[in-house]
Order: sequence, then structure tokens, then C-alpha cells
Amino acid sequence: MKTLFTRDYLECFFDEGPKVLFHVWKRKPTTAELKEGLTGVHTEFMNYKNQHGKLLHWLGDTRNLGVLSIDDQGWLEKVWNEMLFDKAGVKTHAVIIGTDVFAKYAMDKFKKNMQAKYGENLHVDTFVDKDAAYKWFESIDKGTI
Repeated sequence: MKTLFTRDYLECFFDEGPKVLFHVWKRKPTTAELKEGLTGVHTEFMNYKNQHGKLLHWLGDTRNLGVLSIDDQGWLEKVWNEMLFDKAGVKTHAVIIGTDVFAKYAMDKFKKNMQAKYGENLHVDTFVDKDAAYKWFESIDKGTI
């Protein structure tokens, strides 16, 4: 796995074999760090997509993200989702949430909203760990999902 960038609050990697862009929140970010970090990951995704003409799987590990402010949640809903699904064209988005039931509830709501908006071509799901997410990506690649 290749490290694309590291901040004290976020790391971003690229796994060439399964074509996974993977970012890990190391701690709860400030509002500015959240936006800068996600924008940086988006830039890495677009660079790869533009250079290689291929879509990647997107994996985010949010176990250390913490509860976001209402303003940050609004930015994610109004700005980030458009960047992710419209501009970048992400079709497979996995989120590692661990066993946090509140995070699962929030992500289930997000999943329903995004699938209602973008249809069956968008695959979004949550996982307890990286291995489970990778198995899911593999199923998508094989066409079994």
C-alpha cells in the first residue's frame, strides 16, 4: 500500500491491487482540517482517475472521527456529497465505523439517502474493519453484489 499523504489527523493511501483509495482519520479534526483533509483525498482520487481512466473503490476509516458539529454535517451534505458522487463519480464507497451503533445509524441514513438520489449504480455500506470492506469490494468487482 502506497502512502499518498499524512497529516497529524489523517492518512491517505492507495492500494494498487484492488484499486482502493483508503483514508484513515487519526483523531477528531477541526472544521478546517475536515474540509482540507477530505478535499486532499478527493484530489488524490481525481489525479488517479484522470491519469489512469479507471474508477477506484473509496474506503474511509471513521472510527476516530468523533461526532461532527451540525455545521460540519451540513458541509458534508451540501458540498462533500456532490464532490464525492457527482464530480468524482465514486461508485463504491465503504466506511469503517467499528461497532459504534450511533455511527451505524447515521451511516445507514446516509446510505439510504445516497442510494435514493443516485440509484442502484452506487454501492455504499459500512463495515467493522478493513478486511470486511475489502471482501465487499471484491464481491462488487466479481459482480456478485
